[in-house]
Amino acid sequence: MASIDTHSETSLPRGWRWEVVVRNENGQCSTHTVSLSWHDHDHWCGGSLSPSRMVERVVEYCLSHREEPLPAKFDAARARRWFPAIDREMRSCA
Repeated sequence: MASIDTHSETSLPRGWRWEVVVRNENGQCSTHTVSLSWHDHDHWCGGSLSPSRMVERVVEYCLSHREEPLPAKFDAARARRWFPAIDREMRSCA
């Protein structure tokens, strides 16, 4: 299982952005810039998780369901286009 670390949180007018480092089982790392809107944070967890934990969960979900590597930069909402079930699954685990 990959480890996911969020770094360099930046506040944006409508949410947040992080540098996320993903280290796979072989020790290889990739870095991604991931943003999360207030709306998506509230929609997925109702505020029960910190924004940084929520973005970690989104990245975990993407890694476990996506066959291609994650893009270098993406918004967490993009995961909805990749995985239509993510809304239901994120809300059930919050």
